[in-house]
Amino acid sequence: MFDLADIWATRTGEDVRLVSANDHVHNRRSAHYAGQAIDLHSSANGRLARMLRDFGYFVLWNVPGHFSHVHVETPGLPPALSAARNPAARPRR
Repeated sequence: MFDLADIWATRTGEDVRLVSANDHVHNRRSAHYAGQAIDLHSSANGRLARMLRDFGYFVLWNVPGHFSHVHVETPGLPPALSAARNPAARPRR
């Protein structure tokens, strides 16, 4: 994820920096702790988010809790993490 963002920054002339990875400031079921999510900040967050979505990543940007950074995670999370992120995806009993 970061390599792709770094290539994008080089090609566009924008700045990008890693804000957070696995640093114990997220929800305990966060994809950050599975090594499947990072938070980035750029001089063009909207364009960065759009590019990452185009490459198939799950992106949170300009939504509550994600106004100052772009949250990006790998698609196809393990079922437990996917259900934790999306309560509607939890298996029914």
